[in-house]
Amino acid sequence: MRTGLDSAIAGISRLNDVVCWLGKQLSWLLVAGMTALVIVQVFYRYALNNPLAWTEEAAIFAMIWMTFLVTPIAYRTGGNVAIDIIRDLFRGRWQASIQIVLNLLVVLLLIVLLRHSILYVERGMGSVVASLGIRSGWLYIIMPIGVAGMLLVGIEIVLRATRALLDPSQPIFEMLEPDEPGAREYE
Repeated sequence: MRTGLDSAIAGISRLNDVVCWLGKQLSWLLVAGMTALVIVQVFYRYALNNPLAWTEEAAIFAMIWMTFLVTPIAYRTGGNVAIDIIRDLFRGRWQASIQIVLNLLVVLLLIVLLRHSILYVERGMGSVVASLGIRSGWLYIIMPIGVAGMLLVGIEIVLRATRALLDPSQPIFEMLEPDEPGAREYE
């Protein structure tokens, strides 16, 4: 069982490495795009006195896309909002048990969110964003992508906590502590 669990962790960890790396790279491009859109909008509004209708909405959607692309990274590195006081009260198997329960709840929530975000995209395919001239669903498609990325990270954390429950010498948070030596970086 141990080698099977280690193999599963290694496999999902590699997949999450790729997902997080791609999310970070695409996010940098979106930040550059948002910056360019804002500069263009300012130029057209104040220099030409002829504001463009689509730049503000495009920048907003780029920001939303960027947010959903980096949420798996935040979850995986512990960069999201967390209350660590309860977790830190426990060590070893107790801490692993708490992490399993909490992250299974997160995974269940993410499954519900994934289902609803897919339905939202489907509904969005029936409407058009007037200023951009594209179907809303294409802009909303990032929601299930970001939620699926978080779901993969949640599964990795549950597997790591399960391994720590079986063998308390195994770290749960080896990939969650970015300041620790050997922690993963997505650069």
